Amino acid sequence: MRALVTGANGFLGSHLVDLLLETGDWELRTLVRRTSDLRWLQGKPIELVYGDVTQAPSALSPALSDVEVVFHIAGLTKAVKKKAFYVVNEQGTENLFQACFLQEKPPSRFVLVSSAGAQGPSQADAPLLEDDEPNPVTEYGRSKLAGERIAAKYMNRMSIVIVRPGGIYGPRDTEFLPIFDGVNRGLLTRLGFSPGVINVAHVKDVAKAIRLAGTVAAAKSETFLIGGVNINQVDLGRTIGRVLGKKFLFPLVIPKVLFRFAALLSSGVGKLTSKPRIFTYENTSRILAKNWSLNMSKAQNILGYQPEFDLESGLKDTLNWYRSENLL
Repeated sequence: MRALVTGANGFLGSHLVDLLLETGDWELRTLVRRTSDLRWLQGKPIELVYGDVTQAPSALSPALSDVEVVFHIAGLTKAVKKKAFYVVNEQGTENLFQACFLQEKPPSRFVLVSSAGAQGPSQADAPLLEDDEPNPVTEYGRSKLAGERIAAKYMNRMSIVIVRPGGIYGPRDTEFLPIFDGVNRGLLTRLGFSPGVINVAHVKDVAKAIRLAGTVAAAKSETFLIGGVNINQVDLGRTIGRVLGKKFLFPLVIPKVLFRFAALLSSGVGKLTSKPRIFTYENTSRILAKNWSLNMSKAQNILGYQPEFDLESGLKDTLNWYRSENLL
């Protein structure tokens, strides 16, 4: 089966490429920018096509020639200007769909990798369900929801599946590195006095879910929340401590007002330098939300999704990679 993977050079995309190649059933084409770091794709039996989802559909059309499945992972997670999120996450999705319909035979399945951020945190004490009313709390989340609404326009024209991963960690990613670093220094950090609940999944488990979304017939026209373990930030820190072999961690409570002030300063630096940052004032709405726990029963029942990594083994795998890269 021939597939196009956008964002294939990135954290999640490169792991999906590895997984698909392991099965031996896929011919892979990847859409990457000429400025992309191709470290995780080098030496692999894939076809590289240079392009960008912000290009016109006619320019993207060659990348989709004879493709049966599209795994659309490319997206913008940080930006200086809010408009940039929509240029990539909304209009880029539209461009890719339009390019599909320029083909004599459009792809038979389109998997849109969105985010739990498109739905927003749970408004109740219970975990999020796919049918809960979307209420994204960041511009990133709103732009991903806008991309989902683009996909909804084409549901009656092709087989489309939307997946919404929660937090993702694992080798090749450094977003979790500051948490590891803090615990390695002996600190058990808590934001405020009431720790929020998040969902974290190993990247290989999320890649497996995306592959299933591209192959399971019953997944057509469905949306799935994908994750691993629901856990509060303090227990996550304690688990990282066990993985690091730390016998004692000093509890450090950072008041939410101080955290927001630091984020405001970080946002200001980003604007002054024109360099996008993850740690922004707007993102405090996501980070400080009370409940990002996910109910994954739908993915389990329809996709047959079952995470292989428990939290401790997944964190050990991540730690080994950090050490191999001399990051910790």
